[in-house]
Amino acid sequence: MQAIFQALNFNPWTFLFQAINLLVVMGLLYVFLYKPLGKILADREARIEGNLNDAAAAREKAENILAEYRQQLQGARQEAQTILDRAAKMAEETRTEIINRAREEAERTLEQARGEIEGEKSKALAAIRSEAASLAVLAASKVLERSLTPDDQERLAREALAEVERLQ
Repeated sequence: MQAIFQALNFNPWTFLFQAINLLVVMGLLYVFLYKPLGKILADREARIEGNLNDAAAAREKAENILAEYRQQLQGARQEAQTILDRAAKMAEETRTEIINRAREEAERTLEQARGEIEGEKSKALAAIRSEAASLAVLAASKVLERSLTPDDQERLAREALAEVERLQ
């Protein structure tokens, strides 16, 4: 075996120093590099976990705000529909009231016109009666001027009555 060690140029003391040297370097790397790096990674992991928790909380808060907004929007829509329904009802009531007022006004105007017509009719009948009376007096004076037979008198009386009835 010694021949193999010589062929490989192996020195046990060098190997021992190199092994100790390797262990010292690994120890120093562990103390100065691995521990701080592990701490940095742990801090980073904790920070990422905190950020994820914050993001989840923010998302939940956003979802709550969105749900509240949707409820407010639905409430606003219902309120708008209520206002529209109320406005339509008020418009219908106003329309009905205006129609009723117009009908009442038309009926009053019609009654007033009828009253005026009746008054004018009464005046016209009175004027006709007055005219008929004048005509009767005129006819009587003409009849008296000439002598009438009883048949003529009866016929004139009937004609005068028929004329008065016709005028009424």
